[in-house]
Amino acid sequence: MDEERKRAIRNFLKEFKRIGTQGRGIDIVDRPKNWASLSKLGLTKQNCREEILSLSVSDYFRGPEPDIDRPGEVWEFGKVIQGREIYIKLKIVQGGKIRLAKCISFHAAESPICFPFKGSAEEGGEET
Repeated sequence: MDEERKRAIRNFLKEFKRIGTQGRGIDIVDRPKNWASLSKLGLTKQNCREEILSLSVSDYFRGPEPDIDRPGEVWEFGKVIQGREIYIKLKIVQGGKIRLAKCISFHAAESPICFPFKGSAEEGGEET
């Protein structure tokens, strides 16, 4: 089951990154919580995109889960940036004929994040 789940995460990240590095790039949703965290960390939108593009299976937290606001699924990840745990929620959206990479959340975690694959034997060699 874990291998199947890792494969699904890896596939999501590959597709998200493929979409996010072409065309419109990664759309960071305009939310005060996101901008406040970026500002507090001294990060730009570009830094945020770079952090997202560096996500791997070991950064996985949860998902896919149904999006509570719109059709589709969301995937949740986390990263430690400048000593702070950051919660990252991503989604691939179908916009007509175009698929878009969206970052719905990028902010300080409100509670500790459990990383089911952090520290696994594959962590070092499993970059996506």
